[in-house]
Amino acid sequence: MSKQTMTEAPVCTWIAVTDASGRTHMEARWSTAAAAHSKAA
Repeated sequence: MSKQTMTEAPVCTWIAVTDASGRTHMEARWSTAAAAHSKAA
C-alpha cells in the first residue's frame, strides 16, 4: 500500500446555531477534508 492523503473525504463538524427566538441547538455541517482543514488553520 502507498501512503496517500485523501483530500475529498467528507468531514462532519458540529456547530452551535442560535435561532431567531434565542434558542441554541447543534447542527451538523458536511464539508470536504480540505475545506475543514483550512477553516481550522
